[in-house]
Amino acid sequence: MNATKTFCGLLLIGLVLTLAFFTAPVYAQNPPPPDETNESWYPPEESGEPIMQPGVESKSSSIYYQRPQPGVPPFINGIQFIDEAGRNRTEFGDEPFYLVLQTNSAGYFYVAEYYTAGSGRPPEWLIYRYYLDHAGSWTLGPFYPEPSEPAGEHVWKLWLYSSGRWAKGITSFSYQPYYRPASTPPIPESGGWGSVQVLIIAVLAGLLGITVGMLIANKHRYGN
Repeated sequence: MNATKTFCGLLLIGLVLTLAFFTAPVYAQNPPPPDETNESWYPPEESGEPIMQPGVESKSSSIYYQRPQPGVPPFINGIQFIDEAGRNRTEFGDEPFYLVLQTNSAGYFYVAEYYTAGSGRPPEWLIYRYYLDHAGSWTLGPFYPEPSEPAGEHVWKLWLYSSGRWAKGITSFSYQPYYRPASTPPIPESGGWGSVQVLIIAVLAGLLGITVGMLIANKHRYGN
C-alpha cells in the first residue's frame, strides 16, 4: 500500500512539472545583428526581448504628434553624437556621450554597434526593441566605453519599426582611449645583477657583519 501511494505521489509531481513546462512562457532569443552594416536585414517584427544598456535613458527634447499617413514611411534623421556639454562630436575618449536623432513617428527602436576592423569583436546590440512613444527629437544616453573597448572607428546601425514599416539609419565615431597600458619593464639578462638584488645583498652583508661583531664583543666580555 505504501509503495502504491509513493508511486502515485511521484506520478502526480511529474504531471505537474510537465504541465508547468509546457504552459510556461517561452521567450525567443534575440537574433544577432548582421555581420555587415550594408546587409539588407531587419529584426523580427513584433518579437524579441527588449534591451537597454544599464544607466542609459531616453529624453525627448521636442515632441510633435502626427498620425501615420498612407504612403509615408517612418524615417530617422538628424543622427549625431554629442558630449555632456551638448557639442557635436565625431571623436571620443574615455568619457560619456549621447546619441541624438529625430523620428517622424512612434515605434520600436534598435541600435547595433560594429567595432573597428581587425578587433575580432562581433557586432552586438546596444538597444533592442525599445519603444519610443512619440515622434520628435530624442537624446539617448549616457553611453560609456567599456574597459576593453577597441580603439578606432565604431559604426552604429539604427532601425525603427512603426506601423508595419521599417526605417534605417547609420552613423559612426572614432574612439581613442586617453591612457594606454604601461609597457612591460625589461627583464634583466640571465646572470645579471639588478639594483634591487645588489641592495638586498648589501643589507644582508651589513646585518651579518653587525651580528658577528656583537658575538665577538660578547665573547671577549664574558671571557675576561
